[in-house]
Amino acid sequence: MGHNSNIEVYISGEDTVTKEVIYRILSFVSPRFKVVGDIPARGGEIKKKIPQCNSLAKLHPVIMLLDVDNGCAPMLKSALLGDQKQSDGFLMNIAVDEAEAWLMADTEGFARYFGINSNDMPKAEANKQGGRKALIEMNFPMKSSFVLTHELIFKSNNPVLKQQIGVKEKGKTKGKEYNDAIVPFIKNVWNIKQAKTNSDSLQRMLRRLECLLNKY
Repeated sequence: MGHNSNIEVYISGEDTVTKEVIYRILSFVSPRFKVVGDIPARGGEIKKKIPQCNSLAKLHPVIMLLDVDNGCAPMLKSALLGDQKQSDGFLMNIAVDEAEAWLMADTEGFARYFGINSNDMPKAEANKQGGRKALIEMNFPMKSSFVLTHELIFKSNNPVLKQQIGVKEKGKTKGKEYNDAIVPFIKNVWNIKQAKTNSDSLQRMLRRLECLLNKY
C-alpha cells in the first residue's frame, strides 16, 4: 500500500463527545485516515465490544477511546483484554480521566470559548498512576465532565452555554444540550497541540496513530 493512499479505520467510543474527539484527532494526525465504520456502544457496553473490535482489527485498524474509571490505564487495558492477545491494528486508547479532560487540557482555548476566567480552569499536574514514572494529566477532584457541568460552567459569562451544559437538578449528569454546546468546540477550536502538553494519555494516542500511519 502506498504512503499516499487512505487508511480505512473503524472507530468506537462510548458517547458523542468521545467519538468527535476521535474524529478530530484522526484529522489532526493525517488526512489519510478515513473512518469507514463506527462500532456502536453506549457507556459501559463498549467494554463488551472489545473482543469484536480486536477480531475486526486483524482486517482493518480499529481506533477505540475509553475513559479510565478507576485505577491506572495499563491495568485497565490488561483487565479488559483478559486472555486475548491484542491485535496490532487494535488501538485501544484510554483518556485520563475522560475525553472532557483532554478538551480542558487546551486550557486557554477552552476558557476563551466557554467564557471562563483562565484562573478558574483546572490545572495539569504530574501524578503516579500505578507506573514508576509520574505522568502529566489534568487534575480534577472528581470526573472531569461532572466538574464541568456542576461547577465550572457556572463560572462562565456566557448564559447560553451555561444553560446548555449546566446541571442544577439532582440525579442529572449533563445539561440537555450538552453535546450541541461541546461538539462545535471539538470540531473547530480545540487546540490538540496545546492540549497534549497537559496530557500524557493524549500524547500516547497521538503516538500510536503516528506509528499506524508509518506502517501504511
